[in-house]
Amino acid sequence: MEDTINTSKEILNLSLDKFKWKTSGQIDRVQELFDDDLVFIHITGHITTKKEWINQLKSGSFVYNKIELKEHSAKVYGDTAVLVGKALFTVNGVSKYNLVYTEVYTKKNNQWKLVNLHTTSGY
Repeated sequence: MEDTINTSKEILNLSLDKFKWKTSGQIDRVQELFDDDLVFIHITGHITTKKEWINQLKSGSFVYNKIELKEHSAKVYGDTAVLVGKALFTVNGVSKYNLVYTEVYTKKNNQWKLVNLHTTSGY
């Protein structure tokens, strides 16, 4: 039980770190966290691969200016963890989105990797 609680905290902190990396332009750190087979489902329903999303972040066509966490929780199932949360995302300087999101992490080579990210609008 203690291990599960500690791992849940680790996942919550990793997600917060991801937000910090995105808003501070540390795209290489984000790229490291993303699994090569990442599937990112945007609020529009558009599906993006890791390569496509990292290219958009690096090119500056999509910039995270601020991410304000409202709430989040994580559950661990062995080498898989599922995080759900709500946050206000400010992107490209003007657009604001109240999002509900789900992140799925899996442990590969003793390192947590984000394998699925799904966002939806509203809360």
